[in-house]
Amino acid sequence: MILNLLNLLIGFSLMLISLALLLNYFRLNKINFYFFLLIFIAGITRFQFGLVSFGFISESKPLVFRVFIFLFIFPPIYYLCLKSFISQKSSWKSILLHFSFFLLIISVRLYFGELGLKLIGVLFLTYSVFYYYLLTKISLYYLRQHQSIYTKQQLFKVKQLIVWIFALSINNFIFSTYFIFFSDSNKHDAIQGMFHSTIIVWILFVTYLFFNPSILFNEVFKKKDPKRDFLKEFSIWNSKPLQKLDTRDVAIELIIRKNVEKLIEDLRNLKPELIIQSNSTNLIHEMALHLNHPKSHLKFAMKYHSRFSQSDYLNLMRVIYALTLLNNGYLENYTIETLGEKCHFNSRTSFYRHFKKHMGVSPAKYKTLIE
Repeated sequence: MILNLLNLLIGFSLMLISLALLLNYFRLNKINFYFFLLIFIAGITRFQFGLVSFGFISESKPLVFRVFIFLFIFPPIYYLCLKSFISQKSSWKSILLHFSFFLLIISVRLYFGELGLKLIGVLFLTYSVFYYYLLTKISLYYLRQHQSIYTKQQLFKVKQLIVWIFALSINNFIFSTYFIFFSDSNKHDAIQGMFHSTIIVWILFVTYLFFNPSILFNEVFKKKDPKRDFLKEFSIWNSKPLQKLDTRDVAIELIIRKNVEKLIEDLRNLKPELIIQSNSTNLIHEMALHLNHPKSHLKFAMKYHSRFSQSDYLNLMRVIYALTLLNNGYLENYTIETLGEKCHFNSRTSFYRHFKKHMGVSPAKYKTLIE
């Protein structure tokens, strides 16, 4: 009784969420179609099951009870939903290809009549394993190649969504179990067990959406963020020494010990554009011109509190400045070569090498990712 009530409530909640997505589309002309389709179909099937369980409608009316093979639509929807969330467009040819097996199953059912649950189970399990492989492949590829366009908070949300899509797709394997181990004569038991065993995942997912409403409207996946603080993201400076102190540096350490927090904070806030025109030889001198700290203190901080050498730090600051310009639309009026020159890289090759070293992608690739 309690599980039936939960299915009814979750089904109703999912239908309300799908309505909110639809209203947002009419208001802003923006919607993740596959996410809407996933939420709507899952909501209406669970709501129908709840109504049947409490006797509000007869068992023969709901579509999910009469045409079980409609569940074959879920595996490609999970995949296309995640793919559209992480901004990978699919062509119409690709979309039709993903739903071709579902359409084939529908055609077979119309021609040969009702299919046995065990046969449906085996087909559905094979189908689900294939799409679970595609989900894994696209997730690993995306996190490896595209994470540089997100802030840490955004990346955390992306990883959360990937986990949830995987969790929901596991329902496919649960469905398969009931198809395979329940005969046609126990169809009602198979349906009931299937809905009851997967309700917990949907309860947790609806709760997650309640506390993270930005995901519903795709807002967390806006990658182009002009106010993004790259200096903090790279965590260049550490308040505590990163290596053992040399004997010759003990004296200077005693002098700056009380002010080391202020020194590190000032270094963290140093704007890249103020020092990128310098070179590794006079970098400390340039930093001292813009910070109210002696050169000896800055040299000590660079040696013991920085995760980068002077040369690497300078090139990273140039990359950070390039990222700031990119996120503010610099390439709308200028070329990538001009960007490299503005950031004081000696050559296009040097710019590309250092940019890819820190971001994992080339400047040209990054440009396409934030558009």
